[in-house]
Amino acid sequence: MYSAFDEMNEDARIWIYQSTEFLEFEKVERITARLMNFLDDWKAHGHPLNASFTIIYDRFIVVSLDETSYQATGCSIDKLVQHMQNLERELNISLLDRTQIAFRDHNSMIETMHMMDFRAALENGDLDQNTVVFNNLVATKGEMEKKWETIISNSWHKDWLPIA
Repeated sequence: MYSAFDEMNEDARIWIYQSTEFLEFEKVERITARLMNFLDDWKAHGHPLNASFTIIYDRFIVVSLDETSYQATGCSIDKLVQHMQNLERELNISLLDRTQIAFRDHNSMIETMHMMDFRAALENGDLDQNTVVFNNLVATKGEMEKKWETIISNSWHKDWLPIA
């Protein structure tokens, strides 16, 4: 069953789907309608799941699940992934490409770059430990609020920093 994202607790589990490009208004509207319908009917072993989503910066789709009443199962998570794959095909967008790293450029604009190019940009000094990145591996809503948009030195991305 669909709930408002703001009403989800800090321990709500999240999945972040990152678009490699800015999502135009029409695509955001279609994603919103499709996700509201999907989440309203999302179940695990016949039990309704208390879920929500938000779209941040017209680029990141964050799905949240309050697992206090019932937890997601492998099958229910697979259905969510299939739904996102369907949205990718329908809207001709990329949401599941985990090789793309999102970051803020020198003008604070959000960019994406293939992870190999990102590592090279770190090595040649185009990006550094203070570059703001989006850590899409955060697992809960509370963690997202504190650690999602952060500088490289505070994220798993720091492992790619050149050794001085």
